[in-house]
Amino acid sequence: MVLKGASWRPALFPALFGILRHPRHGVTLFDTGYSARFQRATEPFPQRLYRWLTPVRLAPGDSAAEQLLRAGIAPESVARIVLSHFHADHIAGARDFPNARFVASRAAWDAVRGRGTIRSTALGFLPRLLPDDFEARATLLEAYEFRTPGIGQFETSHDLFGDGSVRLIPLPGHARGQLGLLAQTAGRRRFLVADAAWTTSSFRDCRPPHRLAGLIFDDAAETRRTLHRLRALSISEPELDIIPSHCAHKMIVEAVPPSARHGEPARNADHLPGDERGVV
Repeated sequence: MVLKGASWRPALFPALFGILRHPRHGVTLFDTGYSARFQRATEPFPQRLYRWLTPVRLAPGDSAAEQLLRAGIAPESVARIVLSHFHADHIAGARDFPNARFVASRAAWDAVRGRGTIRSTALGFLPRLLPDDFEARATLLEAYEFRTPGIGQFETSHDLFGDGSVRLIPLPGHARGQLGLLAQTAGRRRFLVADAAWTTSSFRDCRPPHRLAGLIFDDAAETRRTLHRLRALSISEPELDIIPSHCAHKMIVEAVPPSARHGEPARNADHLPGDERGVV
């Protein structure tokens, strides 16, 4: 399902999240990965269908909040969470950060809010995963707010902090209003592309998912166009680190939570190493 023409055997499909530290604006997360709340939210029917279609393995200590604690970051200190889109594997840890403000696109939120149970589940959205006061804590970006330059064929962006260090870039296709995050870290740029590509091979080899996966996409044709734009970007700017949210290779190569430093496998996170010269 992940790569057209690939084997049907099960494969590792991590749910990564990003941690960014800004010298003035504190800690920002890009998505949250899974939490135990996903299991509880998918107990009833029809939500249980979601769990059957995407079986989740979440060991103790794997959640974003637990990984942050191991890194010396209290969940209460997280200032904001950028939600690329509202699929459950990207928002399941949202309730673990009581003081965080949320940033998402208005289009992404309008696509899922107020839907009935069956329609929400079909859209990959489980409302119980969001805090009850989500809308009060959310900044929902309108289309006109994406007015700063983007990158490559992605023409526009939203400058999150007003200093060029973090730009949010529309990545249409997979989900309505999906956003990527382009960060200028110390000495390198990283582009977190959420589900615009599920793996590095997806955009490097221009291998879209199996056509059956297109049934869950907002716009399958737009998904392919975004994939081609990512491939062109990877060729024109080979120094740019493009990070999909579900790439097992990126999880192993890029993720360096404290547990990995002690010989344990890296899980569910994508640390962005650097220093206080810019965003970490």
